[in-house]
Amino acid sequence: MTFKFSNNGEGWLDSAIGTGDTSITLESGDGATLPPIGAGETFEAVIVEGSKSEWITVTALAGDQLTVTRHPTAPQSFGAGAHLMHTMSGNMLNSFLQKGDYRTVTSDPDGSLAAEYFGEEVFQSVTGRWWKHTTGTVWQEMNAQT
Repeated sequence: MTFKFSNNGEGWLDSAIGTGDTSITLESGDGATLPPIGAGETFEAVIVEGSKSEWITVTALAGDQLTVTRHPTAPQSFGAGAHLMHTMSGNMLNSFLQKGDYRTVTSDPDGSLAAEYFGEEVFQSVTGRWWKHTTGTVWQEMNAQT
């Protein structure tokens, strides 16, 4: 899954939603402030109305129409005019690979291992050597003499 981002993405509900609704319509034009998403892409948002709030994952966006996954064990109802904000969440931040995290492999990755991200480094535990991803399944042994 790939998270999408935007600056200042927000909107207001055009109509009320109930606890079981997975489709949200925003006021006309508000969908344009949100990031476009394709297959396998999502973004997180929070709906706020008074003292109530609920985190959602947006899985599809067509104009001002959002398809969402509701997170809480007890989703809430929101009235027309409730504020929806595209913002960072703990769920998104926890999905990022942290610097210093790495994979260990038992054979040379060159030509056989797909990288999790460009520039990934893996440790080959049998030889004690580090490899760095360059493109596709191509890896370069680090500190190797060429």
